[in-house]
Amino acid sequence: MIKSTVILISLFGLMAALAPPERQVEIKFGKSLEIGRSEFLFGSIASICEDSEGCFYVLDDKEFKVFRFSPEGRLIQNFGGKGQGPGDFQSPHDIIFTTRGEIVVPDIFFLSFFKTDGTFLRRLTLNDRLVSGYIGPDRFLCWDWQPAGRRQMMVDGQNNIKATFHTQPMETFQTSLVDESGRAVGFNYSSDVYVPELLFGYGGGMALVGISSLYDLTLLDESGRIAGSVQRDVRPGKISGAEKAYLEREIRDIVAARGWPGPIAREFIKKIPDSKTIIRAVRLSPRHVFIFRFADDITREVGGMPVDVFSHRDEFFGSTTLMQIPLFISGKMMYFVETDDSGNEYLRRSDYSVSLK
Repeated sequence: MIKSTVILISLFGLMAALAPPERQVEIKFGKSLEIGRSEFLFGSIASICEDSEGCFYVLDDKEFKVFRFSPEGRLIQNFGGKGQGPGDFQSPHDIIFTTRGEIVVPDIFFLSFFKTDGTFLRRLTLNDRLVSGYIGPDRFLCWDWQPAGRRQMMVDGQNNIKATFHTQPMETFQTSLVDESGRAVGFNYSSDVYVPELLFGYGGGMALVGISSLYDLTLLDESGRIAGSVQRDVRPGKISGAEKAYLEREIRDIVAARGWPGPIAREFIKKIPDSKTIIRAVRLSPRHVFIFRFADDITREVGGMPVDVFSHRDEFFGSTTLMQIPLFISGKMMYFVETDDSGNEYLRRSDYSVSLK
């Protein structure tokens, strides 16, 4: 029996030695520009985009404004505001520069279209469907509630469903508790570490949709046609005892901060599975697809996150690690959100290049 075990171990060692090494890429950073660190410009940076002239736009979802900057980082103007009128926002969450030269701001119930100088053009409402993002001139990503959970779909400007993609399972992020009147009251808590999250990215006239529990994402062109898929045989990581304790503390803190009944924490803790989801975030540049995975240990404040780099034609270039997930990646720049010691958010823009090791 001992001999068989030794032979088996030796066989596995030989297989590991013969296995091809993980392909590696290198992301090099150049000079950086910081905006909003000293002048306290932003309330909360939600999204960033860059136009064809190199000007960049910062969506502040706390101030309900879009800030437009020159390529050198000079503030040119801001537009938008909280309200229901033309050019106003209610719950903006993304900003996109389209191949038609327009700025699009998806809100929770509608999309607002602007010229690059901030002139309001039009608003598109998707009725009772909730907006996720812009795919093309007549293709938009949204979601609605189904008995099984949140369903991700693509619609046209007349609200016709053109495709459905994934459903975020209801039981993974919602629980209910009977209140004093005997009614079942629902509570939502969604940790992207283990709750499957609907994914979306846009860049270079391409969109990417998927769900974080599957390393199988769909690339779409602007007409909504499937242009390829981004896949890897990567398994979900196991949640360690230390990570589970970390997540349990997070749940208890959130339940206490929101004033929810104590039993709600116990119910959400029961929902913590043995494994994490796989993908934390996706970003598209005009040339590359960046897939950010969860770190080996989510309790560590340093160490970096794995990132896989693909072409827009599904070719896997390789992997590396980054200390942060950029909020936006253009052809030459990565944009990061930083927070100083006083809690002020500011923007850091860095030159970058991608090369094979």
